[in-house]
Amino acid sequence: MEFICRFHDGEALSEARERLRKKGIPSFAPEVEPRKMGSQWALFVYLPEQADDARRLLRDPDHEPAVRVDATAFETAIEQAKAAPFDASFVRRITIVGAVVVAGFLALMYLRSLWT
Repeated sequence: MEFICRFHDGEALSEARERLRKKGIPSFAPEVEPRKMGSQWALFVYLPEQADDARRLLRDPDHEPAVRVDATAFETAIEQAKAAPFDASFVRRITIVGAVVVAGFLALMYLRSLWT
């Protein structure tokens, strides 16, 4: 992820993101200032190798990026991954297995110390 620029106008941000999306550069723009201070957004591209092309594309709409991806599919996949529920059971299993391995190792070390 690489920072591209900051926007104070939501419409200009939407136009910039659409221009990037059409040229195969997926992006996202979190709001970085509270509304009472005046809305501001920071524009980022997901793929660092597309950052220079994104900057040039914002200045020159005719620029063709060197690396293109299906930006809509990429952004959709990112949003789906964020919305997916966190699988705590997997983390719990890994923690239990790790604890059992450590306990087994400590037991073996204790038994070895008794025999020497």
